[in-house]
Parts: sequence; C-alpha cells; structure tokens
Amino acid sequence: MIYVLFVALVLAALAAVLVGLGVWLGQRGARPSAATRARGYRGDEVDDDLRNVFIAEVKSEIGNLRRNLMLWKAAPTNLARLMPLRRSFHTLKGSSRMVGVPTLGDFNARFERLLDRVIDKSLSPDAAVVAVVEQAVAALPELLAQFEGQRTPRADIAAIMKTADRLIKSERAVVRPLRSGDAADSLPTAGAAAQAVRAVRSAATPPPPPRSSAAESPRRDDDTTPH
Repeated sequence: MIYVLFVALVLAALAAVLVGLGVWLGQRGARPSAATRARGYRGDEVDDDLRNVFIAEVKSEIGNLRRNLMLWKAAPTNLARLMPLRRSFHTLKGSSRMVGVPTLGDFNARFERLLDRVIDKSLSPDAAVVAVVEQAVAALPELLAQFEGQRTPRADIAAIMKTADRLIKSERAVVRPLRSGDAADSLPTAGAAAQAVRAVRSAATPPPPPRSSAAESPRRDDDTTPH
C-alpha cells in the first residue's frame, strides 16, 4: 500500500513538472525574441514564405527608388518625376505594416508625407528636401539588412526621421521667384519688340498710290513741242 502511494506521488510530481515545462515553453514561443524585437517585429514570427516575398518586394522598390531619385534630382520641381518616388515609399509603408515591421513602416510613412507636401506645393523641393530623401533611400538597404538579422544600420535612422518630421511641419511654401534666365526667355528684347511694332504698323498702313509717268519724268527746258 505504501509503495503504491509512493508511486502515485512521484507520478503526480512528474506530471506537475511536465505541465509547468509546457506552460513555460508556450509563453516563450509566444513572446518575440530579442533579435525579433530589434528588427521591429510586432507579434509572432513572420511566415517564411511571406517573409521572402516581402524581402523581394523591398529590394525591388529600393531599385526603383534609386533610379527615380536620379531623375528627380535633375529636375526637383518636376512632379512627374516625383510621383514614382512617392509611390515606392507608399508601397513599402503598406507592406511593412502588413508583415508586422512597424519601424520600417513608420520610416517610409514619413517620406510619403514629406513628398505629399511637395506634390501639393505646400513645401518647396529645395536642397534640404532633396538631401533627406537621398539619405532615406540610402538607408533603406540597411533597414532591410536589420530585418533579415544581418546587422544594425550604420546610418542614423533617428536623425533622418527627425529631419523629415521637421520639414513636414515647416512652413516653407513653394515660392518661384522670376530668375534672370526666365525673364530673358519670357520677355521680348528691345530689338524684338521694336521689330514687332514695325511689322504691325506696316501691316496697318496702306501702301502709297503709284505716281504717274508724267510726274516721274521732269519737263525739259528745251521742249519745243507745240501746244
């Protein structure tokens, strides 16, 4: 009887240990690891297939951003060249938040808002705006490497985002003063204006009547023609 009771107690203790171990393992699996939190995850690990699709999309958009950035830098006031940049930041924002990477999503959201201000002409695309967009595009590969668990970004991500926030909140509205080159192109020169006036007067003034042949030939003094 004592032996049976002893075996029952041992089995009960072993069951309690196993239950406790199962609970601990379950809690650990549900809690993101330190590396996961460092990458900006929110919640469980990302499914491998979704993760690979996301990485491929980010790499593709980084290539698009690099190409379109070069075109936009050559003509910052050209909105047609700016729109593809804004679209790439918008795509990366949505994809990052869908996968559960809020750090990358918030980063791209800032530059989407910044370019929105340029597009609606409430912010001038001056050197400061172009420079911070260039910094953002350069930092994206480092943020992707952080997501993949390779390394932490060398770029100062916080400083880049702070600069973008400052520009978003600024009151630097678009002002396009007339430049000397623009004035020369848009206004006629003095010579061109005078030529245009002469052309108008010439078209408005009828030509003088032709003179007769008698008037053209003066009478000679030795003319002896009888009258």
